[in-house]
Amino acid sequence: MPSASRRRALTYGGAAAGAILFYYAVERAGAGEIVGGVRRVGWGLLAVLALAGLRFIVRAECWRSCLPPGTQLPLRRALAAFLAGDAVGNVTPLGLLASEPTKVLLTRHHLATRESVSSLAVENLVYAASVVGMIAVGLVVVMATVPMPRAWLAIIVAALVAMAAGPAIVVRAIRGTWDPRRGERPRWRERLAGVREEVLRFSGGYPRRLWRVFVLDLVFHALAVLEVFLTLRWLLGDRSPTLVQAIAFEALNRGVTVAFKFVPFRVGVDEALTGALAPILAVNPAAGVALAVVRKVRNLFWAAIGLMLIAAHPAEADAATKATKTV
Repeated sequence: MPSASRRRALTYGGAAAGAILFYYAVERAGAGEIVGGVRRVGWGLLAVLALAGLRFIVRAECWRSCLPPGTQLPLRRALAAFLAGDAVGNVTPLGLLASEPTKVLLTRHHLATRESVSSLAVENLVYAASVVGMIAVGLVVVMATVPMPRAWLAIIVAALVAMAAGPAIVVRAIRGTWDPRRGERPRWRERLAGVREEVLRFSGGYPRRLWRVFVLDLVFHALAVLEVFLTLRWLLGDRSPTLVQAIAFEALNRGVTVAFKFVPFRVGVDEALTGALAPILAVNPAAGVALAVVRKVRNLFWAAIGLMLIAAHPAEADAATKATKTV
């Protein structure tokens, strides 16, 4: 099957499976209760949208911090590229394979391709490390505070061990230990070698910047936890959510985003898994599904903004070209 046909099949299959999961989650939790929960959020949705926008600004600033000294990329340009890239990554099953080239495309008039690709590679690696940390914190918090069967505890411990081994595997993969006697190095190994060189150059020359990016990524996750906490507070009505619940739901959301990126907007997957986690955290399953629905509305809003930026970009590029010719 050609690669294009394979991607379409993956998209349609993921969308269909997501729709089935969405229907199952809504049916199990109760459509009426879910709609009631979303209504309770009301104008609070504006705060949810604002926090999401602030998180995009943080990620855009992380990217700018990974650029070589002297390279200028205005924050608004980086933010527009991030919004556009996130939108493309959400509506297609390609994830980073679609979102990162989109960012490069939208900043091609301000950055050399090599600079944008290398800086994005560094930023994504640091972000990936922060995501692993966020998921690990969520698992540890749940394991330490929520009573659960031994089988679940064993699964959590196994996941933590796997995450601890993950960085070592990644380091081993990008070390560039290819033996020339084995023939020509595969293209994917060449790309990993290029990523390795950029990471080593950046971390060796600007270690403070690397730590600054990591701290900003932690701020990104903290804002996400705050968003979950506030949403739960509106959804639960008289009951007040706990920080443990907010951390656990956000850790699950990070994991779902990584594992199911090929499902457009993670339709159904997020709702089903959030609804399943809710009773474990002493939360009504309907509130858990409603939390995922609110997040879906937030994602759709910012994806629409990103797609509009992509649509406007060619006109902007043409205007810039005409201005250059006039000068």
